[in-house]
Amino acid sequence: MAEITKNGSPRKESSYSERELAGIAGFTLFSASVLLAAFSPLLATPGTNTPVMHGLTHGTMFASMAGFYFAITRFIKRRNEFVSSRRAQAVFLVLQLLLPAAVLLETALELVFPLALQFTLWAIQGAASAYFSCTWADLRSSLGEERIRSANLWSFGLAGCIVTGVLAMPPFVDLTVFLLLCACSFALLVASPPSGTEATSERDERWLAETSRYSANGSYIMTVDGMMCGVIAGLVVARISKGVLPPTIMGLAFVCVALIFFVLHKKAPGLLAMGRVQLVLLPFLICGLIISGFLQAPWNTVAALPLFVILYLLDYTNASVLSLRGTLLSISPCYCFARGRIFIVLGQALGWFAGAFVATEFGKGWLTVAAMILIVLVCIYIPVATVNPDKYPIIADAPDPAKDQAPPEGAQGPTPELVIEQHYKHKCAEATRTYNLTPREGEILFFLVKGRNARHIADQLYVAERTIKTHTYHIYQKMGIHSQQELIDIVEQQEANDDTAESCPPIL
Repeated sequence: MAEITKNGSPRKESSYSERELAGIAGFTLFSASVLLAAFSPLLATPGTNTPVMHGLTHGTMFASMAGFYFAITRFIKRRNEFVSSRRAQAVFLVLQLLLPAAVLLETALELVFPLALQFTLWAIQGAASAYFSCTWADLRSSLGEERIRSANLWSFGLAGCIVTGVLAMPPFVDLTVFLLLCACSFALLVASPPSGTEATSERDERWLAETSRYSANGSYIMTVDGMMCGVIAGLVVARISKGVLPPTIMGLAFVCVALIFFVLHKKAPGLLAMGRVQLVLLPFLICGLIISGFLQAPWNTVAALPLFVILYLLDYTNASVLSLRGTLLSISPCYCFARGRIFIVLGQALGWFAGAFVATEFGKGWLTVAAMILIVLVCIYIPVATVNPDKYPIIADAPDPAKDQAPPEGAQGPTPELVIEQHYKHKCAEATRTYNLTPREGEILFFLVKGRNARHIADQLYVAERTIKTHTYHIYQKMGIHSQQELIDIVEQQEANDDTAESCPPIL
């Protein structure tokens, strides 16, 4: 359906404004810069271009990211203002440019910076990347649920293509382009629309203390995922630095991740839930670890590539879910994202450090042992994830109060009121399909048809009232209406097949 712009002309609801497009383009360039820094030897100098140093430097970067996420959830109280402050963004841009600028100078002038300084620069790079990831998570919350999903997928796919192109460039040119990616991403960030997120720091703390649940099992699972991703990424990057693999292979791996996610999103979206995708891919992970641990080079490298794609698909799925949770639950998006990313990023740091250890002369004999340890950890994970597949260290799903209640014991059949309610649920389901509403919008549609206001719906669905108002606005846009009575009239006209139609979709 069309929405009306300020000048009164219709604009398709699927189209983006120029400022929104600037934000998506900036997020794409930022994603490419982070992937280049975290999963390629691009920022290595002659003194750090060894498998051991790759593991130590990249591990330092991920450890710094985890530390920043921890700090923003525990110590920074005015986090919304912090991630949206132009002054803070300018400071972190300078910090983000320090490492690539130092690498460019060291390579061009044949300088040798002290290792302590280089590790400090890697830690600064990690903190800057974590800061901007929180900034972009907060900014994207202004797009709306479906647009966030679309922006995440297409920006990541384009970022993979950019990574492939940059890694194919000659020396010095690739570093120069990396610097331009960071600068252009910041310029587009400044031109992007504000998130409009209210300062909810105090409410975040209170709401999470009362509502959310954290699971030690979930923390363990995400940390193991990160460890495996770090170890395999370190193996691939080491092979690239030795000339065994072309540098562009990492970019192609990210493109494959985007393609697999796109296929699953279209054909089997249910598999992309954080618990289910883990269980589906577990057999492939175990087989891949066994193969990469016991095969000799170069066959272990061949096995490592598809394994890395699978592992990063898990990471990308988790990040995509996290980028929506703050928006759906009406809490600070950057807070939700940071709190959910701590464990898997910490696991990646441990994985890179472990990769550095097995690359040493002493650690070479431990490669098979390390593979066996990871296999055991994954196998322990199977019963844990099977019993509690949804208990992850992020905000828990709200209970679904709209599920049909079982009829009381001894009842002869459904009451007339229940029959009418089921009939209207079928009509709502038909309207949801007709107007391409999201599952959450379909759920809210049913309450609106019953004449409920935003406050009542918010109480029933355990979300903030402004979230209900935002979804209601999107429903009105898609249906081309301006009042609740018009909505009721449209649903009344729907042809409901009471025998086959499904009820309104449940809460996400």
